[in-house]
Amino acid sequence: MKNIKIIFDWAKEHGDAKVIDRILVSLLPELLKNNIKLTSETIELSKTIEVSDELYESIKAKSEELVGSSFKS
Repeated sequence: MKNIKIIFDWAKEHGDAKVIDRILVSLLPELLKNNIKLTSETIELSKTIEVSDELYESIKAKSEELVGSSFKS
């Protein structure tokens, strides 16, 4: 399990104002398949959000694509 909160924090810092929503919409089918329900607000209020390694990699890749740079963990 890996913490995706740090990816969302990075994306918010380096991306546009709606980047979190764009990430969530892009990955909605995968999130729902894993029974994960996230909103911008729940991400903001959470200290950590643990997900599988596979889902972590999907979120990381989509975040990097939308922000236009590489995430350094």
